[in-house]
Amino acid sequence: MNAEEIKQYWSDRAEKHPDTATTNDVFLRRIEQRALNGCIYRYVPRLVADIGCGDGRTTRKLAKAYPLTNFAGLDFSPSMIRQAQTMPDLSNLAFNLHDISQPLLQRYDLIYTTRCLINLSSWEDQQQAIRNIYDSLLDDGIYVMIENFIEGHDAINKQRELFGLKSLAVRPHNLYFHKHHVMDFASTLFSVIEDVNISSTYYLVTRVLYARMCANKGIEPDYLDEHHEIAADLPYAGEYGPTRMVIMRRR
Repeated sequence: MNAEEIKQYWSDRAEKHPDTATTNDVFLRRIEQRALNGCIYRYVPRLVADIGCGDGRTTRKLAKAYPLTNFAGLDFSPSMIRQAQTMPDLSNLAFNLHDISQPLLQRYDLIYTTRCLINLSSWEDQQQAIRNIYDSLLDDGIYVMIENFIEGHDAINKQRELFGLKSLAVRPHNLYFHKHHVMDFASTLFSVIEDVNISSTYYLVTRVLYARMCANKGIEPDYLDEHHEIAADLPYAGEYGPTRMVIMRRR
C-alpha cells in the first residue's frame, strides 16, 4: 500500500470502529500504556508528544495520570483526530493533525510512537520520520520507540508452526522494522538506553497457547478472552512477539 492508501485505511477504520480504532487487541494497548507510564515516571518530562496518537485513548490516560506534564497528541488522520477530540477536555492535553513525514513545529522532552512508524511505506520514509523526531527533541530528550519488528514476528510464527498453527501475516498497511537497521541508524543520532521485547510473553500465551486451545475446540480466538487479560500482566520475557520498546536519548 502507498502512503495515501495507508492514510485512507486508518481514516476508514476510525469511522467504522471508533471503540477499537488503533487495534482490536486492547490488551496489547494496555501493555504499551504500562510501558509508557513507566517511562514518563522515570524521566519526568515537562513536554510530551504522542506521534500517531490515533483515537487518543492512550494519550488521554497518560495525561490524566500526569497532570503536571503537557501532552500533544498528533496524527496524520483527520478522522482519528476528530475521534480524539470528542472526549472530555484536559487542560494538559491537545490533539492536532500532523504527519510525521514533515518536521514538527515544537520541541519536546519526550516523544513516543506506538506502532505508528510501521505505517510508513518505505524504510527511507521511516528514517526521515526518526530524523524528524530527533530534530524535535530538546537536548538529552528521550524517544520511546514502541514499534513492530520482523525478528519477533518470525520467532512467534516458528512457535506457531511447531504447534500446528498458521503463520501470522504482516498486514499490507504495515512495514515492520529490521532490528539491525534501526540500531545502526539510531546509533548515529541517539544513545540507546533500553531495548526490550514487551510483547513476547503476551504473544506466547495468546498467539500460541490460547490459539492452540481454540484450534483444539474448533473456535475462533477472541481478543477479549481472559487469556489476553491475564497475559497482559505477565512480565516481559523472551523474543517471541513483534512489539518491542527501544528507549533512546538524543545526543
